[in-house]
Amino acid sequence: MNKADKPYRQTLSGSIKAGMGAVFSPGSRRYYILEHKITSKYHRAGEAQEIIVDNIELGRDSHCQVRFDESFVTVSRHHAAIVRDGDMWKLVQVSKTNSTLLNGRPVTTEWYLQNGDEIQLSVNGPKLGFIIPAGKKGTVGSIALTRRLSLFRQQALRPYKTALAVLATILLLLAGGGGYAMWRLGSENSRLNLAMEESVRRQTELQMQNDSISREVVARTEDISRMEARLTELSQRPQHALPQTGGGSVASVTVDNDAINRCIGQVYFIASLGYEVTTSEGKRVTIECGSGDDKVPGWCGTGFMLDDGRFVTAHHVVEPWFYPISGGEVDKTALQLNIWANNGCKVEAVLVAMSSTGKRLTLRSSQFSCIRSGKEQHDEEGHRIVIKYSGPTDYAVCRVGGSGLPYNGTASRSLDRGVKLTVLGFPLGIGADSNGIKPIYGSAITSADGLTDGMILTTDTNYEHGNSGGPVLMTNADGDLEVVGIVSGSVGNNMGLITPISVIN
Repeated sequence: MNKADKPYRQTLSGSIKAGMGAVFSPGSRRYYILEHKITSKYHRAGEAQEIIVDNIELGRDSHCQVRFDESFVTVSRHHAAIVRDGDMWKLVQVSKTNSTLLNGRPVTTEWYLQNGDEIQLSVNGPKLGFIIPAGKKGTVGSIALTRRLSLFRQQALRPYKTALAVLATILLLLAGGGGYAMWRLGSENSRLNLAMEESVRRQTELQMQNDSISREVVARTEDISRMEARLTELSQRPQHALPQTGGGSVASVTVDNDAINRCIGQVYFIASLGYEVTTSEGKRVTIECGSGDDKVPGWCGTGFMLDDGRFVTAHHVVEPWFYPISGGEVDKTALQLNIWANNGCKVEAVLVAMSSTGKRLTLRSSQFSCIRSGKEQHDEEGHRIVIKYSGPTDYAVCRVGGSGLPYNGTASRSLDRGVKLTVLGFPLGIGADSNGIKPIYGSAITSADGLTDGMILTTDTNYEHGNSGGPVLMTNADGDLEVVGIVSGSVGNNMGLITPISVIN
């Protein structure tokens, strides 16, 4: 039935809210596929594009979730839209100059779609097949979580990415003041001025959009509903019923202070001193961490020495700009540093690491071996952005020499569910003050056998920000503590994500 109750408009509910629902509560929610029938710059013939949000746009504009390049002159920048209506979807005509055809017939306002329909953007324009997968394969829950997260970023966040990038730049400059004078150099200057001019015009709109965008999730884990069921089952068991660990490890039930005290001197508090940014022309700018108009906020974390002379922490402690989205919030400073680091500038963090023994290390991020590849994106001005999340590549290692903690890479890959783990570090910076450096005890229990998506999953996890990069230890058969992991991140209130120590071998 052809109907036009009210004009179409892109909505946050149909994009961000629907995308979040598809990621976290897929249930029996259904999705559809757009099958591209011709090859273009952004899509190949035969490509099946899964759509999990409630409304999308088709056109040449960079904000469109289904985008066509400039060679399609009869495709408007905002040509058509597909919008969920209850259990159905409808095709909406958006362009005022170019037609949209459904099975060869023009759509004047909107029309409900059926499985197998063919959509064409203007006469002789690109064609797409509309497909609703049958049965359980047609539910969003049948799509792997990592794929759903990727689709969320592509479809739910795409209409608002300009707002995010521009607002992040403006807020960073307001916070950083003169510390960012490097933007007056060369081509960076012109790009910044354009961004500032646009921000004045769109300030109110950008603030509203940023509030919704900031709910991006950081975790790459297995299906959330299945994981929650495992955690619920585990939390309801009495402690004595937890299975004993295999692979040479023993589940601890009490705190062994003697074993912990033997480890404390090898656990380091890490604090940021600042950044050094070198432009492509070789000009260097120093940015200090701290309070004041010419400084940026600092951060802290945990690191530790291994018995082979290597110093270990999390990658996001050493180079936080690769992780600008954390805990559902966008870190404006990290996002801007990410743009610099991936577009011709060299960004280097300067860190200090201190232990209870009085040992002090001054470290630079360039000293560490890290995996610096991740999800690549581009903003409206073409800047390359590389984003990483908590995962098996969230580690950083450098060799400094000296003694340290024993570690067990084999056991880190094969822990049984129910193993009690010891976590040492500086949650919220606690343990590093005028009274000295002394790491705080924490604990966690493995919630799954072996590794899940390359990570050790834990429940009853009581570490906080500041524990990142710290050692996660198991008690071996001799009653000694051995490192099996590195604190990477968390999901919810008590689920932990631990990078296995085997990744550094």
